[in-house]
Amino acid sequence: MIKSSVFLFFSIFLLTSCASDKFTPSPVNGSTYSVNGGGSLEERFGASLKENINAAEITNLIATFPRFTNDALNREVSVLKVHLQEYIYAYSEYNLIGKQKANRNIEKSYRKIQKLRKFLNKDEDIILNRYLTRIKTNITVLETPTLLQP
Repeated sequence: MIKSSVFLFFSIFLLTSCASDKFTPSPVNGSTYSVNGGGSLEERFGASLKENINAAEITNLIATFPRFTNDALNREVSVLKVHLQEYIYAYSEYNLIGKQKANRNIEKSYRKIQKLRKFLNKDEDIILNRYLTRIKTNITVLETPTLLQP
């Protein structure tokens, strides 16, 4: 009986001494909700998370781009990778001029790669097409301005 009383006393003491004026399980201060007008996480951060996913996808494609039997194509793919990295860096730094310059360079590399595709076998051409399509799609999503709903 004494042990349970001592345990109860220490439990109450611990809870009251460590209590704060407002309990929140989140590390984010509660005042941010009132500043942003509330809303769900998707409403507040959805667009930027989506853009980061597309930028991460481009970075992943750069890292996993395969090598082909055509050396000239491999050299041009290396150039494309550099321009894609420049684009991602400019995008993350909000550098509009750098992003436009990288985008023009990406388009030039695309044209050169399209000319070199005719020297690939069918399987390599399909693989290259998948990578180029995914890169182009992700850049298009990043370039498309998102509409913010009130």
